[in-house]
Formats: sequence, structure tokens, C-alpha cells
Amino acid sequence: MIPNIPIIAASALIPFFLGYIWFNEKLFGGATWDKVAQLPEGKKGPVKLIPLLSSLILNLFAAFGVYLLTVHASGVFALMGGETEAIKTGTAGAFLTEHGQNFLTFKHGMVHGIQATLVMILPVYGYATIFEKKSWKYLLINLGYWLISLTLMGGVISQWGWQTI
Repeated sequence: MIPNIPIIAASALIPFFLGYIWFNEKLFGGATWDKVAQLPEGKKGPVKLIPLLSSLILNLFAAFGVYLLTVHASGVFALMGGETEAIKTGTAGAFLTEHGQNFLTFKHGMVHGIQATLVMILPVYGYATIFEKKSWKYLLINLGYWLISLTLMGGVISQWGWQTI
């Protein structure tokens, strides 16, 4: 299995679309977010181009990480050193023929998105929340945002984010 780059790139946009909804003034944005995040007056306002592009690059990293978590057959590809011919024959080829299509469902990807949130995002944001002396609301708003983002990304990538060699 190799990554389906267009699908992975498209899934990197999921956090943008969700962020537009999640951080809207009617949900968790606006004055609510300004208070919870303890934003000083000079830091409020629309996001500029460079931070937006930087967040897109980070979302691409996250999408490739989700690919590695959800498409288990990618590990066989990695073990073969990325050589496409080696993966078509021998033990690797036989293994992928028998098991390569297992667990490539939206539901399976969603489970891995939830797992990634709990074992990676929660500890990192929890640590930052504690030592930056932010509120638990700050942690829960961010954790909820990433839980939904990674769950949807995991589903999309597990279902469509791979292609056979």
C-alpha cells in the first residue's frame, strides 16, 4: 500500500473546515475563545497568510501520521525499504495478498483517530495547559476540536487514502 496523495492532502483540509465551524462565535469562538485562551487585545483578529500556510503544512504532517496509523499495510511497505518490486513478490507479496485489504474502512480509521487524540493530543495539550496555566475549558475545547478532526481524517484516510502498487 502506498499513500493516495490527493486524498491525504484533501484530508489535511478537514481541520480547516472544522475550525471554521468549531471556532465560530456561535460555538466556541469570539469572546468565549478570547477569554478561555487568554488572548491579549493585540493578538485578536483574522489569521494572516503565513500562519495559515504554516498550519496547512502541519495539517499535512498530521494527515501522513494518520495514514501510518490507519493503513497497517504501509508498515510492510516500510519494512521492504519502499521497493515496490520487492513488495509484489515473496513473503511480502503473499502477506499483502492475504491481509493487505483488512481493516481499510471508515469506521476503523475513526477508531485510530480517537486513539491518536487520546494518546498523542491529550498528553501534549494537557501538559501545555498545565504549565501555561490555562483553564480546563481551554484543554477541552482544543481536545474536542482535534478529536473530531482526527476522527474524520482517520476515516477518510483509512477508506480512500491508500492505493495498491
